[in-house]
Amino acid sequence: MNFGYGKSDTYTSERFICFTEAAQILGYSSHTKVAEFVKKGLIHTYELPLTNRLRVRKSEILLLKNSNYIENLPDAFKI
Repeated sequence: MNFGYGKSDTYTSERFICFTEAAQILGYSSHTKVAEFVKKGLIHTYELPLTNRLRVRKSEILLLKNSNYIENLPDAFKI
């Protein structure tokens, strides 16, 4: 088990990740795509203590990636 960053992370337990890391896992080069998914309600955000930045659950990002849901988004959610 390797606690890495983005695609190189093999840590199997749940953790909260930043938008940039979520974007890397989903194959985007910028965190703005993840922010747009959040704004459209496709991804939930969480506030953690001692930081003012929002986080997302890694498991939710992996589920979104593995379900191929992004490629089949309804027109209302197209980015």
